[in-house]
Amino acid sequence: MLGLNKGENKVENNSGSMDCMKLFCLPYAGGSATAFSKWKRGLDPRIELVPVELAGRGRRFREPFYPSLPDGVKDIFPFIREQNGDGEYSLFGHSMGTLYICELMNQICEHGWKKPRHLFLSGMYPPHIRDKKKIHHLPDDEFIQEIIQLGGTPKEVAENRELMQIFTPVLRGDYKNVENYLLEAAPEMWDINVTVLTGDDDDLVTADDISQWRAYTSESCTIVTLHGGHFFIHEEEEKVIEIINRTLTA
Repeated sequence: MLGLNKGENKVENNSGSMDCMKLFCLPYAGGSATAFSKWKRGLDPRIELVPVELAGRGRRFREPFYPSLPDGVKDIFPFIREQNGDGEYSLFGHSMGTLYICELMNQICEHGWKKPRHLFLSGMYPPHIRDKKKIHHLPDDEFIQEIIQLGGTPKEVAENRELMQIFTPVLRGDYKNVENYLLEAAPEMWDINVTVLTGDDDDLVTADDISQWRAYTSESCTIVTLHGGHFFIHEEEEKVIEIINRTLTA
């Protein structure tokens, strides 16, 4: 079983209060906990930002990549349970991070653990949709070109071949896990309110894909379309934070 270096997943507390809502954030492919680092200053003081660091990147770059997405959940969920205790919490995932939430919910429902108050599913189609283009097996040059076309890669990184070669193994490992991910059983319908975020210029996710998230919850499913491509959470960061604040403090 993959081990979690608990010292490397650190909590960003906005308020210092033990009673505030914890928001655990899971990154996109190739991303690390720093993808959410700027959110701290914009989040309501009643919301405690907890970016989750996955193995093989950021502060955990020396640790091996996960063989599969469920292996990743086995690694990070003890951290989430330990950090949260019996308190209220919500989950935010973007792209790959959304699939991590799906697997987390599968495990939470199966074991009868405390459920999150709210789910934010961002920039991703539901896991039952399997007709998407697969790229993790492509040669390096083609794979890198596909990644650059998605956007989100800083220009100075995209134009630096050596840097891209450094990031490629992380990205390829993440894409392999995303593209091979299948829920082992039909997911139990969540009795949790869900907010689905999407970009109006995202080539990876269609409007029909997004609408199918409604089948995953028996509670409300609010779909919000923001301006931008696949990485609209950076382009529209202030609006994303505003949505989180309004939703969790209502």
